[in-house]
Formats: sequence, C-alpha cells, structure tokens
Amino acid sequence: MVYETAQDLRMKQSCPQQDDETHFVLPVGFNPLNCHAPSDEISSCKAMLRSDLYRVVLSVFATLTLLGNLFSFIFRVFVNRTAATQSYGVFVIHLCVSDFLMGLYLSVIGVADRMFKDTFLWNDVSWRNSVACTVAGLFSFVSSEVSAFTICLITLDRFLVLHFPFSSVHFGQCSAHVACVLAWCSGVVLAFIPLLPLVNNWQFYRQKNICIPLPITRNDSPGHTYSFGVIVCLNFVLFLLIAAGQAFIYWSVRVNSMSAGKSNKKSTDFTIARRLITVAISDFICWFPIGLLGLMAYNDILILSEVNVAMALLVMPLNSAINPFLYTLNILLEKRRRARDQRLEKLLLMKIEAKRGRSD
Repeated sequence: MVYETAQDLRMKQSCPQQDDETHFVLPVGFNPLNCHAPSDEISSCKAMLRSDLYRVVLSVFATLTLLGNLFSFIFRVFVNRTAATQSYGVFVIHLCVSDFLMGLYLSVIGVADRMFKDTFLWNDVSWRNSVACTVAGLFSFVSSEVSAFTICLITLDRFLVLHFPFSSVHFGQCSAHVACVLAWCSGVVLAFIPLLPLVNNWQFYRQKNICIPLPITRNDSPGHTYSFGVIVCLNFVLFLLIAAGQAFIYWSVRVNSMSAGKSNKKSTDFTIARRLITVAISDFICWFPIGLLGLMAYNDILILSEVNVAMALLVMPLNSAINPFLYTLNILLEKRRRARDQRLEKLLLMKIEAKRGRSD
C-alpha cells in the first residue's frame, strides 16, 4: 500500500485495510494520526454519519417525509379531486411534490451512508465529486426554497379569501398553477446558480459530505456569501411574510366571526387559531434557528459541532416532514371528529325523542 503521507503504520492501525496495490490520496481535512474528520461535524473516518443516533433521525424523517407527502399527493389528486380544482388544493399539491424532494435527498444520504460503511475515508472525495451528491444537494436546495415560496402563496391565498370574501381578486385554478410554476422556476434557478461556469470554483455542493453547505459554520468557503444570502436572508424574509400573513388571517377570521354572531364563534376561532399557530410555530422552529446561527457564524461566533448536526439532520427537514399533517392529515382528522360529533348528536336526539315517546 502506498500513502501520500509519512504516517503509514499509524494509518494502517486506525483505518480500514485496503488492497496493497492501491494508491490512495487522503482527503483534505482528515487527520492521519487518529483518522477522524475534524472539519466535518457529521462524518467520521469510518462512516458518513458517525453516530447511530444520526442514522435513526435521518431514517425517521426520510420515512415521514416520503410517505406523508406521497399520501397527501395521492389523496388530493386521486381521492379528493374537487379540492384539486381549487387554489388551495393546487398549492398543497405542489407543496407535497417539493417536500417529497427533501425525502429523496434524505434517502440518498442514507443509502450513501450504508454503501460506504467502514470505508468512508477512502470514498469521501469521490462521493462529494459524484453526480449523486450534486443531485442530492439540488433536491435539498430546490425543496427548501420551493416549499418556502409555496407556503407564502398559501398564506396569501387564504388571506385574500378570508379578508376579501366578495372580491374577484382571488387565485383560481389556472392562476394558482402559474404562481406555483413561478415558484418552481425561482427555486430551480437559485439551486442551479452555483453550478454555472462563472462560479465553478465554489464547488458548492461538494464542500460537505451531506452535499449542502449550510451557512452555519465559521469557515469562509467559496460560495458562503451566496449560501448565507439565500438560506438565511431570503428564507428569513419569507418567514416574516408568512408570520405576518397568518396574523392578518386570524384577525380577519375574528372580525368576520364577530359580525356573524356568537353561536359557533368560539369553536371556529379555536380551530383556525390552532391551525395557524401550528403553521407559524413550525416555520419558526425551522427557519429562525438557521437564521440565528447563520448570523452568529457570519459574525465569527463559535457554534458547537453538535448544533450544526442538529440543523442539518433535524431542523432542515422538519417542515417537509410535518407539512402533510398540517395541510392534509390534520384536516382529515378534523373532518372525522366533526362526523363523530354529528353521529353522537343524532344518537342523543334519538334517545331524547324515544324518552319523550315513552313518557307520552
């Protein structure tokens, strides 16, 4: 075996053995003295995901994201076809597709971790330079941006419907599809800009083993400013727009319910408020920590490595995993509860009528 360093014996003791006729070039950032990756918080010498906990978290989020969004897409396209012709349904369908891409990204990372188990040191560079890693990074980037744009469109659509119920300034089926196409075009353009020949030196999707350079480290790598501008600044602005829109929606619901009477006011307010607060909180949990850590890293403040891991594996895929529940499964559960309450109410009325008949 031939190494590019003078630490042959120590490397043989600490890293997996390879074919003696193979010539290896050690990846940049790996320390041959103890065979670990000091520049990468997620990987180790042996594996892309250095902890079984990371694998469990990634598997759970990948499963929830893929199955949840697939179920939501099938339900709205093939089962509840009436909703698919409305603007809200159109937006949710596009949201399912964009969030499904995040599940594909997580699956690619999980498969790569299994493929390079115990030999990741020797495959680190080839993996980061592979087409699969670039495609996975594109999936993640497009998914996060298109999802943020689509949630903004959903918020705008609900605001127009509730605040201007008798106005014609609403999204229709055609205009909703056009708006979603523009959101997809914007997300794809933002994701492909780092691949342009003019910025080829960035190596944007090849900087990290997870194929997406989150701007939450103090490393001033090529393309860091672009990553900070899109993932931190742009997404934080979108979050503020979503939060403001949700607040206006709730205010409109309260005003309309006050003028409509008090019979079902409390129950309606509670249902709408619970749904909107859940959406706002999920967006806050996802984007605010990344924005805050990005600002801290931009100002050269030390961030613990485990925090970076949590952002990459837990926070980034959070919205994609719970959006199917917020926009489809939660509504189905509410319909099921209402149907159950109606059955109980009918049963109670029948018992009351039966008692009156016996008393007469």
